[in-house]
Amino acid sequence: MKKWIRKTGRPTLLGALAIVFCFPVAALAAGEVRHTVSFPEDREQVILVRSEFPVDGAVTDLIMPNWTPGSYKIRNFAGNVSRISAMSDEGRALSLEKVAKDRWQVDTEQAGTLLVDYEVHTPELGVQTSWVSSAFTLINGASVFLYTEYSRELPHTLNVKTDKEQGEVFTALPALPGEAGFRAKGFDELVDSPVAVANAPTYRFTHKQQEYVLLNVGENQFWDGQQAARDVRKIVVENQLFWRINPLERPFWFMNFIVEGRGGLEHDHSTVLMTGRRDMRDRDKYIKWLSLVAHEFFHVWNVRRMRPVELSESEYQVEQYTSQLWLAEGLSSYYDNLLLSRAGLVTPKEYLELLARDIHRLETTPGRLVRPVTETSFDAWIGQYQLNANSINNTVSYYTKGAVIGFVLDTYIRKVSKNRHNLDEVMRKMYRRHASQPYDRDAFKNVVTEVAGDAAVEFLEPLLNTTAEPDVDSALEWYGLKLDRKNINAADSGKTVEKNGPPASGLGVVFEEGEPGMVIKAVLAGAGAASAGLLPADEVLAVGGERLIPGGLDDLMGSFRPGEETTVLISRRGKIIELNITLGNAIPERFEIVLKSGYKNSQVKRLQRWLGQEIK
Repeated sequence: MKKWIRKTGRPTLLGALAIVFCFPVAALAAGEVRHTVSFPEDREQVILVRSEFPVDGAVTDLIMPNWTPGSYKIRNFAGNVSRISAMSDEGRALSLEKVAKDRWQVDTEQAGTLLVDYEVHTPELGVQTSWVSSAFTLINGASVFLYTEYSRELPHTLNVKTDKEQGEVFTALPALPGEAGFRAKGFDELVDSPVAVANAPTYRFTHKQQEYVLLNVGENQFWDGQQAARDVRKIVVENQLFWRINPLERPFWFMNFIVEGRGGLEHDHSTVLMTGRRDMRDRDKYIKWLSLVAHEFFHVWNVRRMRPVELSESEYQVEQYTSQLWLAEGLSSYYDNLLLSRAGLVTPKEYLELLARDIHRLETTPGRLVRPVTETSFDAWIGQYQLNANSINNTVSYYTKGAVIGFVLDTYIRKVSKNRHNLDEVMRKMYRRHASQPYDRDAFKNVVTEVAGDAAVEFLEPLLNTTAEPDVDSALEWYGLKLDRKNINAADSGKTVEKNGPPASGLGVVFEEGEPGMVIKAVLAGAGAASAGLLPADEVLAVGGERLIPGGLDDLMGSFRPGEETTVLISRRGKIIELNITLGNAIPERFEIVLKSGYKNSQVKRLQRWLGQEIK
């Protein structure tokens, strides 16, 4: 079995500079780019990089990516680059000039090889960024490595210099035979292959002769690595059963950073995950982590290989717009939780709670009635990744609405075909057709037509291209289920109002979490708070002359009725203001999906077939 872990020596800063400027330069293999990274012992959050490029012309442009694939936000990684210099393979300094925010131009007329030395500051820990500390290092290539237009398609080698104290080097890149380092087919594969340096346990398992590795960086007494690996394996097995084809060419790495962060990012042969240190001891949080694992692994097929034509080739300097993220991310969000059910990692009740949360999140977002999901997909660069206080009113998440669309479309296909066909079949057919040929905006609808007929596309079209609401109630009814849109207060505790009692009232705001006071995060369009003139960042001190404290909203608002006029006392930038407000209905804190009374056995059988487990 080929080794995928390498250790080498880690230099001090002075030692690194000696290597960079004093040691003879090894001959660069023809048609190859070489990168060496090291970490100065006297400065954390810094990566020293030496890159060696073959020269093809009198002038060479060095380019730093502005974003990383899978995370649709311009991050301007060049802002973290400093102390950049260039020389020839003979040690002669070359003229270097910055000509754009992300580009340096080097005079390479007399050089056979271009050597570039620079530093990268790593101030932000995230699944899309790089981070260096005494505890561990994460390298995401787009935030660290320069490229040239000429060399982008050439083979790249990577050597990570570290020591036993900082740990071993982990990456999905193939190791170079007989020497330290790793090899990428080109710059795209280098960027697509995150690197971890840490003293951390690995848990290896196989399924149908394919190897997988769970790396737990930051594992502690609250994390049972063996159990987590067993659960991840169930996710792998269920995904392979779903897609019925394994596209992996080498071991797949689940790079799990237990660091109080959140999120995940997909890659061809690995994924970066972040979670909390005690999340495994909290059932709800652990389910969220399992869902994250399932989501990112589902991307091995849906996104990494089957992708929209607009994302077929990465353009690292500019935005790449597509209206298909409801499919790439939204349908992945539908299947991440559903496959947990089919894998037996959540109970039917837990799965239905997850689905109810998606529906609740959608139906309590006013922006769902403003913009279609294809438009919010297109605007991901200024929307999903750059949310503000008004986003809830003018946009809708393509993750959330895409997931709910997946549910109602799946159910529609099952219903009209008398359970002979389903969305699973559509996804597999899409993959077979578009794993090597990126799809356009009509491709999915074409496959839906082949599987379920023209009427299914007529059902789907308004859900994508208008603000039409998904009919979740009809979909649930087919399984003998119903959605209880609970009549409760819009407060933290979610106290239920009596079934036949008066409805609860609400201000029509969303409060910040973790603040010592009741600080408004967002004001919902059309609600009483908006009419009264409340603004984000206002601190609500009292309602109707009654002091409002964190945790006391339930009791206080339960004393009022929708339509009632009262006053609200706020602090706005240090000034105390009293406003008149007409209260509206409370926002339900949660929905619940339950079996209908008088459900039929045929409905339960449909439910069991869909969820992949028996209903007890």
